[in-house]
Amino acid sequence: MVVGPKTVIYKRPKILEGTGAYVRLILGRRCTLRADIDWRAGRMKEFIDSHPEQVPRDVTDLCKQIGLPVSGRQARRLFKSSTGIGIRSYSMKTRFAVAAEQLRVTNVAIKVVAAEAGYQNSRHFARRFKQLFHVNPMEFRKLSRRREFAV
Repeated sequence: MVVGPKTVIYKRPKILEGTGAYVRLILGRRCTLRADIDWRAGRMKEFIDSHPEQVPRDVTDLCKQIGLPVSGRQARRLFKSSTGIGIRSYSMKTRFAVAAEQLRVTNVAIKVVAAEAGYQNSRHFARRFKQLFHVNPMEFRKLSRRREFAV
């Protein structure tokens, strides 16, 4: 928080900084690229990690967006062989990791977090969130706040 002469300006926390732990929690392991990785899979992973909210649902559109000369089918095969997880699954779990971090550090409404994660229906978002984290978004927010103050 920055305090000036008569104004108080709240800085928005950097959401993407804390998402690594959530991605590891969701995936059950660290998703790293092997040494013999194809450069195209590396570019896809970098884009997903840095812009999880901008990843299109269709892998062919993703390839066009980042300028990769491969088909959607080829991209899915390259990504899975390089990382061990499918590109759609990785993208979805990365979006949920960002959503979890946003729930933890902000007071933004869950509907807004769901929309930013790419869900029009907040109930569907809550159902998927509970499948991944074993608590619903509201409980997650409460638990993460309690842990912060307990430390």
